[in-house]
Amino acid sequence: MKRLITLICLMLLTYFGVQAQTASVTGTVTDVTGNPLPGVVVTIGVSQVTTDANGTFSATGIGYGKLDVSYVLSGYGTISQSIEVNSPSQNLGLMQLKLSGATTEQQTEGSITTLEMDDDYKDQYVAGLLHSSNDVFVSTAGYTLSAGYFRPRGYDNEYNEVMIQGLVLNDPETGRPNFSDWGGLNDATRFKESSFGLTPTRYSFGGLGGSTDIDVRPSHQKKQVKVSYAYSDRSYRHRVMATYSTGLMKNGWAITASASGRFANAGYVKGTPYQAYSYFLAIEKKINDKHSISFTGFGAPQKKGMQSASVQEVYDILDNKYYNPNWGYQNGEVRNAKIRNSHEPVMMLSHFWDINKTTKMTTSLGYSFGRTSTTSLNWYNASDPRPDYYRYLPSYMEDSTIADLVTANWQNNESVSQINWDYLYQVNLLSNLGGEQAKYILEERRLDHNQIGLSTHINKEVNNNIFVSGGLNLSYYKSHNYKVISDLLGGDYWIDIDQYAERDFPSDTSILQNDLNNPNRKVGVGDVYGYDYDVRINNANIWGLAEFTYSHIDFYAALNLSGSQFWREGNMKNGRYVDNSYGKSDKHTFYNYSAKAGATYKVTGRHFFVLNTGYFNMAPNFSDVYQAPRINNNVVPDIKTKKIFSVDLSYIMRTPRIQGRITVFETMFWDDTKVSSFYHDDLRTYVDYVMVGINKVNQGIELGLEVKIIPVLSATLAGSIGNYRYTSRPTAYVSTENGAASDTSETVYAKYFYLAGTPQTAGSFGLKFNHPKFWYANVNVNVFANNWVDFNPARRTSNAIDGLGDGDPLIASITEQTKAFDKPQFTLDASLGKSFKIKKYFINLNASVSNILNNQNLITTSYEQMRFDYLEHNVNKFPPKSYYGFGRNFFLMASFRF
Repeated sequence: MKRLITLICLMLLTYFGVQAQTASVTGTVTDVTGNPLPGVVVTIGVSQVTTDANGTFSATGIGYGKLDVSYVLSGYGTISQSIEVNSPSQNLGLMQLKLSGATTEQQTEGSITTLEMDDDYKDQYVAGLLHSSNDVFVSTAGYTLSAGYFRPRGYDNEYNEVMIQGLVLNDPETGRPNFSDWGGLNDATRFKESSFGLTPTRYSFGGLGGSTDIDVRPSHQKKQVKVSYAYSDRSYRHRVMATYSTGLMKNGWAITASASGRFANAGYVKGTPYQAYSYFLAIEKKINDKHSISFTGFGAPQKKGMQSASVQEVYDILDNKYYNPNWGYQNGEVRNAKIRNSHEPVMMLSHFWDINKTTKMTTSLGYSFGRTSTTSLNWYNASDPRPDYYRYLPSYMEDSTIADLVTANWQNNESVSQINWDYLYQVNLLSNLGGEQAKYILEERRLDHNQIGLSTHINKEVNNNIFVSGGLNLSYYKSHNYKVISDLLGGDYWIDIDQYAERDFPSDTSILQNDLNNPNRKVGVGDVYGYDYDVRINNANIWGLAEFTYSHIDFYAALNLSGSQFWREGNMKNGRYVDNSYGKSDKHTFYNYSAKAGATYKVTGRHFFVLNTGYFNMAPNFSDVYQAPRINNNVVPDIKTKKIFSVDLSYIMRTPRIQGRITVFETMFWDDTKVSSFYHDDLRTYVDYVMVGINKVNQGIELGLEVKIIPVLSATLAGSIGNYRYTSRPTAYVSTENGAASDTSETVYAKYFYLAGTPQTAGSFGLKFNHPKFWYANVNVNVFANNWVDFNPARRTSNAIDGLGDGDPLIASITEQTKAFDKPQFTLDASLGKSFKIKKYFINLNASVSNILNNQNLITTSYEQMRFDYLEHNVNKFPPKSYYGFGRNFFLMASFRF
């Protein structure tokens, strides 16, 4: 700490003691044919700028002396040079970038990895970072390490902000960006300005984990026609993409249109059909030298079969780490019970105003709407239809002979190991003969949303040393959450009641009703049942940033003020919550602030120290406040805003041969909340389990290093060692959904438990070969370790060990946290590419193979089931469920552009 204070003092003394002598550096970047390249990230020392529609850039406040300059654009080879800044205005002239093998699948697809979970575990959605910088650690974490579901600094992606033309795209209910809304539109969304961590941005205040603004202006797209085809054995088999851009025409108009389709009868995991389309249209008109307006519309309708996790016993019985319990055969065809459908189009109007040479303003008005839905099996007074239900497994059988027979059935009969659709239809037909309701149905859980958003931000260069930015964001959001009957599976009807309340209160005909306004209602295909409610969320924030650049020190400060309000409106009067389910709930309003600041001390033009620090006071998300929004207006006790303090210190080296960064960081979270619902074996009903007072710390060190061995060969090393833990004993509030028991509270003894969902240690060593004649090859060896199983908090309470004596070995087995895998896991990846130019035509060929050695022991996510055997304290009765990373897989792509 003394050294850190000394460094800060030294930086401040240097600032006040040195008279600034800075320069303005300009230049132009084109491709080899002379066409301007917009969106190129030009790094001069530690300053970064992006080329405009004409391929030009201008950076101010650049200190005198020797500096390294790099030019980075996805799909093109990176160029680095050393310059001597010795005059107030310096033009670097023309720089031409060549097409290269940078367009591997990871760079054409972006680093998006979506994990579909079953009903017991909905809190895990992992996505890699989008970026357009040349930071070795960031690019490796976002691409190479994403196969292991590595999250930089252990942050959930609700702390990563994603925008298009400044308009925030994060889901207002969960705070997370939904990358699938623009999936398949790689060419149209390729230009991005991104920041990592607390580093400042000029288009928003930024998130804790960073932010990305996607530039979709047609005038920034180069004139081209591009068609590509890809073949893979991952989520989809075939992908076709086509993009047309006019560039900025002489009449002031610019148009970009793009479309794609991705298909698979089954992906890498059996029973996961994939059908997705994407469309994009942007039209821009340059009115004059100061004003341009544009319209942008895009969407990505998709339908895909989902995979669910299972227990290790099943994987071992079938010798298949990619077993999927969601499907079975119907009439000889594979049918998945969990199908995800989504289509949420976005339309935007944007105005770009160059007020003068030093001041620019961008304003966007957007509207999004659409639906996401997921189908799932439901049943009434019948056996569980899920094939891997614990009572159907050999481990549940007390007789070893019977267990052997069950094992043989699992291995030889797919009507046992998969969903038996024929059996479900047969049971329902027998119910029809008795005039009874269907025993099994397929339901569809829907979320229909509408959102209006307004964003505006302004950038002002005050002088050569000072740059200020500021903006305003407003949004109004409404969603309709409900479920319908998707398929009666041969049955005649379904009655809209709660079967657990019916069991516990047989003489009370009111308490079992899901909707007292329509009691004992018979529902059929397409009818709403079970739950029906609306969510309304209003958000507003205003932010400002000031950046100061001098010869030996740069520093910045930013402030964000925000307000949010949300409430629930029930459309059904639930029989268990007569006075607390129908109509509007109370409105919950929060006013918050966040601030961050940082400084860069420039030892020389090649060696830098960077310090960032930030404090976030954040309103809780809607999903963290309401206990059971499906059936009532209840909220978590003592709602508090979330507080976060973060600091990081980096040393950066940039020389012609070596570029690297080493960073130490620590982030502390206070007053977090987690809401979950599950079947409680002791209470014999579904419960809402709310943990409040969750404090956490994420601390660690990250390294990114690239060394140019020879002009065509570079070595990279990137990795992170983290320590992500809980630092408090949260309080859990338990309430039963059927109203059979009073609400209770209990202490969760989870202090110093590890955070799950990401390997806390991960790294990659790679070799990159780029030949001047447009050949490239990459090889990476990756390692993942210290990935922890997400724990069931109910097992870490005094209730879970009730009746056990002091020193009973069962106490340790019940309460201790375990790792997802004991030994570090390694994978090997390689890619190869070649670019051709024949007259005015460009052809790119790319091939990549991931996990070449076919390591099938890498568990990406593991979580304990929320059920527990309170009577016998048998921890093996409900073992953890896990997902395994893909074994060997490939991606091939060919693109044609002119």
